[in-house]
Amino acid sequence: MGRPLIAVSAGMEELPTAFGPMDCTKLTAPYTDAIYAAGGQPVIMPVIEEPPTELLARMDGLLLTGGGDLDPALYGEVPDDTVYGVRRDRDEFEIALYREAVALGLPILGICRGMQLINVLRGGNLHQEIPGHWQENPPTRLSHGIDVTAGSALAEAMCATAGSRVNSYHHQSLRNLGAGLQVTALNGEVIEAVEANDADLVCVQWHPEHLYATEPEHKALFETFVERAAATIRSTTPEEN
Repeated sequence: MGRPLIAVSAGMEELPTAFGPMDCTKLTAPYTDAIYAAGGQPVIMPVIEEPPTELLARMDGLLLTGGGDLDPALYGEVPDDTVYGVRRDRDEFEIALYREAVALGLPILGICRGMQLINVLRGGNLHQEIPGHWQENPPTRLSHGIDVTAGSALAEAMCATAGSRVNSYHHQSLRNLGAGLQVTALNGEVIEAVEANDADLVCVQWHPEHLYATEPEHKALFETFVERAAATIRSTTPEEN
């Protein structure tokens, strides 16, 4: 059996080019490296202004990645001075990806911005600025501990405990929780992970893609996600005679 195909959302940013400043697809390599190391085949999904239907018809899982902030208008607020990197075209494209993935029953892994987007789409909102969660160390270094809910999919995937540690690169966090979501990890009052009771969904606020090569429990998060995607292949592919 081939590697399960994992759709990986990518950002859009205006960058200098030989033709002058132009919008460019932007995705840091650790996301795709982590998926491949876990046994999946990453498929980068660039922002498309009018995404076609059945965009994920050939995919087996969806990874919603980190990046700039969501447009606060999505949760009924105006941006404060700390909001940065808003791209409404990316917001709308990833909204389409998420909704199709849920409709198809695909496993979804949301990282940082990805978790925040899913919370907002389920009717939740965000703290636009929180202190103390943007580490100055390299992203391969661990920043703080998390308290993981025993028996959660996150705990089982990572064999995580109250002693688990993560990196931290976010200045926003979940405030009011979206419908159908349960908190599965905390750092103090900051929500660090959520899961859904109505979808195959695990979301984390930290960046495990920078830790998979050195921290086995963070690699296990990707491995379990890819295994769930592989099960999607098995459940949707007719058996051979």
